Amino acid sequence: MGSSKLKTIHVVIIGALACILVGVGAYFLVIKKKCESLNALNGRLTVAMDEANKSQQMQKRLDATIELNRVLQIKLDGYLRAKMPPISFQDRAQGMIALWKEQVETLGPMLKSWPQKSGVWLTTGVQVPAPSADPNAVDTSLISIPIGSFSVRGDFRTLLDHLRSWNNFNRLVQIDVKSLQGPSPFMTLNYDVTVFIFPRGAAGQPIQMATQTTPGQPGAPM
Repeated sequence: MGSSKLKTIHVVIIGALACILVGVGAYFLVIKKKCESLNALNGRLTVAMDEANKSQQMQKRLDATIELNRVLQIKLDGYLRAKMPPISFQDRAQGMIALWKEQVETLGPMLKSWPQKSGVWLTTGVQVPAPSADPNAVDTSLISIPIGSFSVRGDFRTLLDHLRSWNNFNRLVQIDVKSLQGPSPFMTLNYDVTVFIFPRGAAGQPIQMATQTTPGQPGAPM
């Protein structure tokens, strides 16, 4: 009888322990799944945060680039206002008129008077070539005007200062030094000058040019 009760108690204890173990195992299984899900979620969160950080960095770089572009554009606009005549070929006929005035009326006197402002003597004449008569033949992206050779006299230091002074000239010029001769203070400096003009805006459509006809041809006067 006692042996039977002992066996029953043992069975009950074993059953209870089995239930507890099953419950604990299930509990740990649930926790494991939750931990795995949490780890996966944390991984996705880390990736998302990395992407967000990259996005913020890219946005900062973009903002910095936009700001730099704005500053450089302001500087460029200021430089163009200081160095470039207001010539535009959006209307090619009007652009051609403005270019003629620039080369014939403005550029020549400016070039001729510049050397003496830096204390040298200009010993050659200044001849600005006339622009093309065909507005369709003008390079509307960059106009190059070869002025030719300048010959100036002075001492060595004054001649060097004169060359540097072209940086302050009211037009964009290229100086190509050819020779430096004689003893100071009676030295002679020879160089070539080329003026560059960047027209403003995009060029308009080519204009119809008048053509010469001979009698008997269509459109010829009778």
